[in-house]
Amino acid sequence: MQKRLALTTLAVFFAFGLSAIPALAGVESILGKWQVKAVGPNGPVDAEFAFRFEGGQLQATATSSQGSVPFSAVKFEEPELSMELTLGEGNYRLKAILKNDVLEGTWERIGGDTKGPWTGKRSAPAAAGGGILGAWSTVAVTPNGEMAATLELKQAEDKLSGVISSDMGSMPVQEVSFKENKLQFDIELGGAVYRIKAALEGDKLSGGWAPAAGGDGGEWRAVRKAPAASAAPAAQSVPEIAGSWNIVAVTPDGNMQFVAELAQAGEALKGALKAPDSTIEMKNVAYANNKLTFEVDYMGGTYRIEATLANDKLTGKWAAVAGSENGTLTGERKKP
Repeated sequence: MQKRLALTTLAVFFAFGLSAIPALAGVESILGKWQVKAVGPNGPVDAEFAFRFEGGQLQATATSSQGSVPFSAVKFEEPELSMELTLGEGNYRLKAILKNDVLEGTWERIGGDTKGPWTGKRSAPAAAGGGILGAWSTVAVTPNGEMAATLELKQAEDKLSGVISSDMGSMPVQEVSFKENKLQFDIELGGAVYRIKAALEGDKLSGGWAPAAGGDGGEWRAVRKAPAASAAPAAQSVPEIAGSWNIVAVTPDGNMQFVAELAQAGEALKGALKAPDSTIEMKNVAYANNKLTFEVDYMGGTYRIEATLANDKLTGKWAAVAGSENGTLTGERKKP
């Protein structure tokens, strides 16, 4: 009987379930995950409690290697927490006080004399990026040979973002996710979206690339770049390229003149090419190491522009992504 009671008491702290009461004062203070330690008849017990508010009810879940058990009558009126559990032939009640993001309280068997203390500390939020953040040297195997690039991944709150760059320029990556040591992101090039999937093992990524809409792809791999021996110079400021530029593109049909408008949107760039009779939105705008790159859709084709900034002037080239047309391009900052 004593052994059965001890096992029942341990199970109390190895799992929670749902409650069914209205929202109460300060409920937001208890929401989230908590790492819990309790003193049971057979020694210390660890578990994770997770509180959430859904459908007008405060709900709770406790998780351990031994499964889960539902609780009822979960009630929180800051700073007091109480909840009950029916398990087998026993009913249990837990109470605690929340102070300085710590729960301290007691558990007891209702109608019996078995009881003990328990504490809970809020779990640190898991980083969406985990061990994937930072710089990676990548290689994509294509029909035209291997293509090397650098992938930079970073995190803002729980969202991942990144930029992939090479000697040809830079572009942002899209729809970045990292779950269960598996990385996935998209890049848009020439009007088509390509998807990269890779598994992380140590400091290496192994996977492949393929058109997101389906089709043949190839191998993709990456290794983490070693940190610089000394502090790197501060990244160039995006506003350096922001503003209005008078652009001249040399084409087989003569020179084309337009105004490029570039603006900062958070940490990214956006822009448009403006002519007297039309405005063309820029896509995949990126600026790094004094080099500006972007794409535009024009007259049924997609064109890629690359230009280097020096002495407040742009010098570069344009080329059809899916064709052989190309030419030179120059630009000067538009005077106020």
